[in-house]
Amino acid sequence: MKRLSQRLKISYIIITLLILVLAGIRIALPWIVKDYVNKKLNELPGYSGHVNDIDIRLYRGAYVIKELELRKKIDPAKYPFLTIKHADLSIEWRSLFKGKLVSKIILNQPVIYILAANEDLSKEPSKDSWTKTVKAIMPVTINRLQINEGKFAYLDFKKKQQVNLHIDHLQMTALNLANVQKAATPLPSTVTLTGTSIGNGHLKAAMKVNVLKDIPDFDMSMKLTGINMLSLNSFLEAQVKFDIERGHLSIFSKLKLINSEMDGYVKPFIKDLKVLNVKKDIKKKGGVLRVVKKAVVGLFAKAVENPKTKKIATIVPIKGNISDPKTSGWQTFLGILKNAFIKALQEKIQGGLKDQEPAEKS
Repeated sequence: MKRLSQRLKISYIIITLLILVLAGIRIALPWIVKDYVNKKLNELPGYSGHVNDIDIRLYRGAYVIKELELRKKIDPAKYPFLTIKHADLSIEWRSLFKGKLVSKIILNQPVIYILAANEDLSKEPSKDSWTKTVKAIMPVTINRLQINEGKFAYLDFKKKQQVNLHIDHLQMTALNLANVQKAATPLPSTVTLTGTSIGNGHLKAAMKVNVLKDIPDFDMSMKLTGINMLSLNSFLEAQVKFDIERGHLSIFSKLKLINSEMDGYVKPFIKDLKVLNVKKDIKKKGGVLRVVKKAVVGLFAKAVENPKTKKIATIVPIKGNISDPKTSGWQTFLGILKNAFIKALQEKIQGGLKDQEPAEKS
């Protein structure tokens, strides 16, 4: 009896010690994971990063990252490449019933700044480096991605007229990224996006995509409507060397990328355009020449304006192959898009085609 009592006592001690060890590990786990994540962020070439806090939620197979920051080492302090206020990374339990171990991510208030001064994409980390970093932070394949109240901004401080183009209040939902649903289609995943642009424009986009390919295939439609063009004057000064007095802009676009071949168009519309204010423009750089140039532009715009809708329209095709081994696919992709949108903006202000606004599907 005495021996049994001693054995029970030893068992209680072992169990107590085990509970204390597990409790200690659980308490220390957030710090261990935080150090690990910070280490992996700083291993990304050309970048530095950190997270302020991590919360482990074992009961649902999740952890929460609080206040993540990732910045290029050449970024100014005010404009880090990426900040995320709150990120929830967890197992997607319902997919386990389909035999798939995948995750879902919810990003609250992510902000991305792209600086034109730092736009040399050839010096960016390779796709493998990015993939390694993402997998280190979230080792389980991502199947669902949700963004709440995000922001994307393009900044150009190189020019005299500083450019700040941005989309706020971004809401995005991406589903079936890991093809858990086994959709019988070459583009099994869906992405929807809404937001508010500079000049109070309304962004709406929908995409079918296959992210499992090395260079993802996609089919996207996008519309950005109701932009007050006065908000674009710094951009217009930088790109086409003059500003406007009045006008509203809408942009419609369709774009496909299949097997690295890009095909689509940008179709912008301007309504109620006014470009000339003689008293104001005569005082600006260029003086009389500026007034003459804007007067000519105004006459061309009036000549191509649809008399019923009072809108000016043009269309710029987007075509290209992004698999050139001499440059990165991402660099080529962004270059083609940037050139197409700037060309469309120039053509629609300086002249265009008579057309009707397309009936885009919502």
